[in-house]
Amino acid sequence: MSTPLIEARQVSRRFSRGLDAAERLARWLGAPLDEQVVHAVDEVSLSVAAGEVLGLVGESGCGKSTLGRVLAGIMPASAGEVRWQGEPITSLSGDAHKAMRLAIQMIFQDPMSTLNPRMRVLDLIGEAPRVHGLVSAAQTRDYVASLMQRVGLDPSYIDRYPHQFSGGQRQRIGIARALAVHPRLLICDESVAALDVSIQAQILNLFMELKQSEALTYIFISHDLGVIKHMCDRVLVMYLGRVVETASTETLFARPLHPYTQALLREQPSLQLRAQDFTPIQGEIPSPLNPPAGCHFHPRCPYAEARCRSERPQLREADSGHHIACHFDISVYTPAAPTALNPAWNLATSGDHP
Repeated sequence: MSTPLIEARQVSRRFSRGLDAAERLARWLGAPLDEQVVHAVDEVSLSVAAGEVLGLVGESGCGKSTLGRVLAGIMPASAGEVRWQGEPITSLSGDAHKAMRLAIQMIFQDPMSTLNPRMRVLDLIGEAPRVHGLVSAAQTRDYVASLMQRVGLDPSYIDRYPHQFSGGQRQRIGIARALAVHPRLLICDESVAALDVSIQAQILNLFMELKQSEALTYIFISHDLGVIKHMCDRVLVMYLGRVVETASTETLFARPLHPYTQALLREQPSLQLRAQDFTPIQGEIPSPLNPPAGCHFHPRCPYAEARCRSERPQLREADSGHHIACHFDISVYTPAAPTALNPAWNLATSGDHP
């Protein structure tokens, strides 16, 4: 097999808040106070091949955006290792490190919060390629104008400021800024979530056109299953910092195996005419400050057993290319023969399943 473009090996990211002076004094006097640690990403492994589109899905707070930032090099991993073209990014230095940082770019959800309101489009897009020596100062204006045309913006707007654009136009500016340094991997963090549906379609079509013309690789972070199904070759489902299931998009939407994935897909809006009863996933997502032991999903899973409450399930291959983190050996059963040991099939084969 060829070397993945980017790879994460048992990557974790934790955020700690130490005790202040008053809290340390209170603890010294006997108060039960400890340092707070948020377990945002918990031993996640993944790999993305060149030219692939990987989707990261899950509820808000599951750690998918934090994982994206770790992969982009915006924040370091607390544990584990990120590799770029087979090399640990921590071992890269000099020109190799610079090339890696330019090759991985991130596009964020709210362009208004990531575009400097005091900078013109000319500088927002042109600053990075000029600083890194990709274009000269004399070439910058023409270079930015060509990028604006490529993403569907009128080059005559080159001297305008971000507040003079609509939301969709600002997102196009963010895309042009990312493309300006000739990236190989774009990490898109809810890049269309704040846009109107018609504008979403335009931006998604732009992403697909750029994938072909620029030979790009994508990681799409989204909670919109429709976007993921339309855009991605493979999907990785996260819950409370962990990967619970990963498979090709076609396989995952046709035959989800993990109870959490089944619940997500079951509540996906459908245009089918028959009546359906929509019931949300029971309970609230636990706090990453104090995640539950064993399987993180067990407090909300209607099929949890004693083993689920104490033993963490490892990600294993259920079918070819289809991995699941669940104690039930679901792959050996068929929809025609559900068993008590395999109650999750009741969800997978119910009439309400899309």
